Amino acid sequence: MKWFGWLWALVVACTGGGENTYIVEGVVIEVKSEEVIIDHEDIDGLMPAMVMGFPVEDPSMLEHIKPGQRVIARYVLEGPKSRLNKIRVTGQGPIPKLETSPLRPGEPWPDVTVPVHDGTSVRLGAGQTDRVLLTFIYTRCPLPEACPAIVSRFAALQDQLAADDAVTLLAISLDPAYDSLDVLKRYAEDVGVGPKWKLGRVESDVLADFAKRSGMNVMPDGDQIAHGLRILALDAGGKLIERYDSPRFDGDRVLTQLKTGKSPEPAANPTPPAEPE
Repeated sequence: MKWFGWLWALVVACTGGGENTYIVEGVVIEVKSEEVIIDHEDIDGLMPAMVMGFPVEDPSMLEHIKPGQRVIARYVLEGPKSRLNKIRVTGQGPIPKLETSPLRPGEPWPDVTVPVHDGTSVRLGAGQTDRVLLTFIYTRCPLPEACPAIVSRFAALQDQLAADDAVTLLAISLDPAYDSLDVLKRYAEDVGVGPKWKLGRVESDVLADFAKRSGMNVMPDGDQIAHGLRILALDAGGKLIERYDSPRFDGDRVLTQLKTGKSPEPAANPTPPAEPE
């Protein structure tokens, strides 16, 4: 298969590949409407082998892609706009069994306590009592369409929650080395975090597990972090209601999920029922 990878790299070089273009080889785990989950090999110059979701430039690229197929693809890295713009099937095999895979609707988040910026903590999973809207940001994020866009949407949502709503908005830092609880406290003051909204920090190993369960790629690059965008609505038992992959989620739909623990129909951006930006 290496000769095919070399040939594909040559094709990329001849068709516009640049310093932010990489070759992805691996086995398809799942196909979604605008994303494909791949158990990929090492990506030279970018990241080690792992399971992650890759958005695609055009959903029609995935019409003939199926789980178990071995593929080779061209990945253009542009922060939250990173995507596959070419993909080819090179073989067929069994779907790998994964130790940790992205959460499916109805499946529980792991039981864990997350320290948050105001000195308290938020319980997720089996010990959860509130319905939770969970996302991931970091305070030094420079891209307006990434973390700041999510922060803006969370700020709008908190203004629509009543004091007696059993709801928590939780944003966990993707940069635990820099984002101490003190840093998060100052950031909370800067962006107007209210009582229904918490900024949390977990250790790197826990964060890596959370990223896998969210189907989110996270790639440190100096002081910056390239990452997918994930927003997960969890019911009061810590089970996934629905996952959103953009800050342009339907606010009314999310509010309904947070207030009732259920999804209205039809789904606006559903996660497929049989499910590592």
